[in-house]
Amino acid sequence: MLTILLKTSIEIALALLLIYGFIHEKEVIKFEQYVKMVIVVNYRRYKNKKRLETARQHRQFKLINGRKVKAVNSFANGFDVA
Repeated sequence: MLTILLKTSIEIALALLLIYGFIHEKEVIKFEQYVKMVIVVNYRRYKNKKRLETARQHRQFKLINGRKVKAVNSFANGFDVA
């Protein structure tokens, strides 16, 4: 009995939402575009943050004589090479 009541109430709610969507179509479209924009912006922000984080991790530093020297530049100076 409870499952039938629950199922019927969900079906009525969906029907009412469809009717509301047809009546206020422009507002629904604006809401959908807003949600899409939020998702796209946050996805781009996440990808940019992830890219910067991986770039930061790939920077290799070596401690030579107590100093922090980039691994790439350490070959340029013959004195800093470990």
